[in-house]
Amino acid sequence: MTTGIGIDLGTTYSCVFHRTADGHENVVAGLDGGGLTPSVVHFADGGRVVVGADAKRMLEHDPENVVTGIKRQMGRRFPQEFHGRRLTPEGISGIILRHLAADAVRELAVDPCDLAAVITVPAYFGVAEKEATHAAAEIAGLRCLELLAEPVAAAYSYGLADEPDRTSLVFDLGGGTFDVAVVGTHGGVPRVWAVDGETDLGGLDWDGRVQDLLWEGMDGLPDADDLRYDEDVAGAVEAAAERVKRRLTGRERVTERLRLRGRTVELRVDRRAFETAARDLVARCLDTVSRVTGEAARVAPAVGQVLLVGGSTRMPMIREALASRLGLPVRLTDPDKAVARGAAILADQLAGRGAPAGTNGSRPGASGALSRITPVLPRAIGILTHSSREPWRPEPYVHHFLPANTPLPIERREHTVATIAEGQERARIRLYEQGGAVVSREPEDNRVVLEGEVSGIPPRPSGSPLVLLVSVDLDGRITVESSVQEQRTPLSRSKRTELVVEAFIHGVADDAEVAAEKRVVDGLTLE
Repeated sequence: MTTGIGIDLGTTYSCVFHRTADGHENVVAGLDGGGLTPSVVHFADGGRVVVGADAKRMLEHDPENVVTGIKRQMGRRFPQEFHGRRLTPEGISGIILRHLAADAVRELAVDPCDLAAVITVPAYFGVAEKEATHAAAEIAGLRCLELLAEPVAAAYSYGLADEPDRTSLVFDLGGGTFDVAVVGTHGGVPRVWAVDGETDLGGLDWDGRVQDLLWEGMDGLPDADDLRYDEDVAGAVEAAAERVKRRLTGRERVTERLRLRGRTVELRVDRRAFETAARDLVARCLDTVSRVTGEAARVAPAVGQVLLVGGSTRMPMIREALASRLGLPVRLTDPDKAVARGAAILADQLAGRGAPAGTNGSRPGASGALSRITPVLPRAIGILTHSSREPWRPEPYVHHFLPANTPLPIERREHTVATIAEGQERARIRLYEQGGAVVSREPEDNRVVLEGEVSGIPPRPSGSPLVLLVSVDLDGRITVESSVQEQRTPLSRSKRTELVVEAFIHGVADDAEVAAEKRVVDGLTLE
């Protein structure tokens, strides 16, 4: 029997939730007994690897062999080497997932082969990042039931699937990523109306501002300049920054004691100074909120409440800024675990066991089935196009034929292009993803996500139509097919000929690389 779990694979902390057969929910604790596992990996000698709190403690002792915030590198070519072993972001994330899965196997007393997970990803993750997350699960040897956008997971946790008369803004500020989604209903079906966000904005950035304040506090020391170039001191300051940020949530000022080169130094940080240093980060969040609410307002009812998700929303400056800007009630309920809990609700359904009505959280209907919340495409998808008609452009441009916030899944959406040469048998295709907050036709403002070649095109005159069929599944993964319309004769009916499309996703390891990295990870000893 398949046992479903929900995994919030976070930038700074990860969490695993499970829903039992009788509808009870519990967080899967690690060996240290905590419900949150730091997403930190330490590579020790002899092929040993440590994940979690013990790895985080090594920041102060062996920082060059500690990896933090690897989620921010997903979907990018960012290899790292530790003790002669080369690992990609997919491999390092795979190590974290393997650790989380081992915790679940131990606590739930299940066979590893029976374990399957819904893994959450930021709503604003692009195609490459989502493909990389799938690869990480494969490297970990963990069956992935579905990738679920974090705000949608939070919506399940808050029970929004069963609130047909209320439109909510889900504000998800995690350790390394930031998502905002407007969630409501359409025709009685729960759906996401619009999403926006940044994949490089989160609690780590606020930690960085605290670090700046700590370094400023050391400027008066006689060896201040030397301290900035000491790796051990830098590691101690990095580790202290998060502690100071957390303590400032409930205090006006804190004192942090750091052991530096054999002496203890006391550093004081004031909340007002922290809020001033982070003012631009809060402004970026509010700008994103304005964009997403403006987009949703064109098609959705007015937002009636704000739901906070992610540990970074505990900072008073976030709640105060949102209340001031929107003038709406702001709800904060267990923000650290809401995403994992929502993923577990869906995992329970996908694993084949519907939760009974009346249990805590998103309440299934009479059939016992969960009301699925329809997600959307986070970024517009377009194709690199060369002009063939007026208005003519001298340079190729990106034509976005799949707008952002299109409901998922998208099944074989047609887009017609044309050949450019007589008798052309092959055609290169390059799909781009919207790179910034605003759609731009300039290739440099977009990100290449898929590149490939269509082959087997029948001999035709130049300018003959070629149909691309683009699909995006609920996970946000993209596939491309192609066909041509056969030439009609008086005695034949029009039909299409399917063509061969060979393509790859940019920034993601291919099947051979994933298999090779899995062998590397399997050869490590997880402690």
